[in-house]
Amino acid sequence: MKILSFIIFIGLSQISFATENDSLLVGKWNLFKIIDNMTGNETVPPKPHEDFNYSISFQDSVVHFNLEINKCENSYEITGLHQIKFLFYDECTKICCDRFFSSLLTYAECTGYFIKNETTLVLVSEDRIFYFSKAVD
Repeated sequence: MKILSFIIFIGLSQISFATENDSLLVGKWNLFKIIDNMTGNETVPPKPHEDFNYSISFQDSVVHFNLEINKCENSYEITGLHQIKFLFYDECTKICCDRFFSSLLTYAECTGYFIKNETTLVLVSEDRIFYFSKAVD
């Protein structure tokens, strides 16, 4: 009976851990490449100016990211081990028009994520894989 209780405790611990926010995910990340899942083609983000980076920032249950000009946000939750769910369509400002590249930044379609060596974030959707490096503040 003690062994069964221990196994149930470990199982419940894993379930609750899997749905908590991943502390390694929290913070700002800079996009450095996108891979198209159908073709395998790699796209490196353009730099509209020297200090510009496409970035994504996770805090609690809110994610913020930028396009060339507009800023966007969404809510997210961790639904399991390496599983993420964006809860809404991205809400973005409408200051001006962004370039075509911004249309590739469909993070709301991502369902999986991985963090490699605490320095590289990989967001995975059916269409694309997004690679980010941890931003140095």
